[in-house]
Amino acid sequence: MRLAGTLLLMTVLPLMVYGQELIFLTTLQESIKETSGLVYFDQKLITFNDSGGKPELYEIDSISGEIIRTVVISNATNVDWEDICFDSTYLYIGDFGNNMGSRTDLKIYRLLLSSYLTTANDTVTVDTIQFHYSDQTDFTPAQFSTNFDAEALISSKDSLYIFTKNWGNSWTNIYALPNTPGTYEISKVDSINSQGLVTGATYNSVSNTILLLGYTFVSPFIIELSNFTFNDFSSGTIKRYLIPPPPDYSIQMEGITSLSQHQYYISAEEFSSLSSALYRLNTDHFTGLESHGEIAGNIYPNPTSDFIHIKYDDLSMVEIYDLNGVLQKISSDEQVYISDLRKGVYIILINNSRGDRSARNKLIIE
Repeated sequence: MRLAGTLLLMTVLPLMVYGQELIFLTTLQESIKETSGLVYFDQKLITFNDSGGKPELYEIDSISGEIIRTVVISNATNVDWEDICFDSTYLYIGDFGNNMGSRTDLKIYRLLLSSYLTTANDTVTVDTIQFHYSDQTDFTPAQFSTNFDAEALISSKDSLYIFTKNWGNSWTNIYALPNTPGTYEISKVDSINSQGLVTGATYNSVSNTILLLGYTFVSPFIIELSNFTFNDFSSGTIKRYLIPPPPDYSIQMEGITSLSQHQYYISAEEFSSLSSALYRLNTDHFTGLESHGEIAGNIYPNPTSDFIHIKYDDLSMVEIYDLNGVLQKISSDEQVYISDLRKGVYIILINNSRGDRSARNKLIIE
């Protein structure tokens, strides 16, 4: 899903290993530049485009990024496909992107693996799992503020788990639902402070870990969940790592899938002038990239109309963006005048002198 965001260009060379963990493999073809979900099974790497794309799955070459096969789902539509996962029998495609928080047609498509692998004409049909959130009562469109958007899905035994993309509080809420066709009201089973927008998930049954993929207005990140129990994810070990992309490549990483115990594929969709990409991630020796979270930062008054004060340890730079991701103002002062900005909601980023940690807040100008 397209996101307004700030792009951090890293001073490292392209086509190299970034932090020894993120390895750039290739750009992707123009026709899959909005890659969202990603899955690897039967030695096939599969992706699709998100909102408004065709109801098609694309097998891609991990070396060249080219499409080597296209499978059409004849009885599905792509309102906003966001993630994909599988079990021993089915592929599951999450059509639950809900950027405005107003959708009432959330669903997951279920596709037989055997049909996908053996179809004679590269055309298949699916079953449908429909659902709504039990705690959502207001469907008024609210751009960049809903906590009922979702872009991440995993499967375990007879259940599916959805991890939400909370624009409102930068957490992720976790909902469970059956993996069989029907219409369900689903309830939240847990929440995790992701400190950013979660855009993908994969369950690694070999290592019994879950990797959540996401990004802030500063950098993409990985959250590794281990020693958890299903329906009680937050009781386990939670580690968060930054995975900055190379220069000229999108910060908007959205697809992740496991390849082996410590190896993963990650895809990033095109953003603005920055290219889509396919990466290999190695989690065997995460070093030097662990994120310690957002440091405390205070802005006041908020709402305001004339100026804001910044109370922040080790203040280096203040950036103010509108909700389209366009930089409106930059300052290194503890008092920033904003009387020249239009009334509305903004995102303010406050960075430290090392440039590796950031406080992110909403700013309301009256």
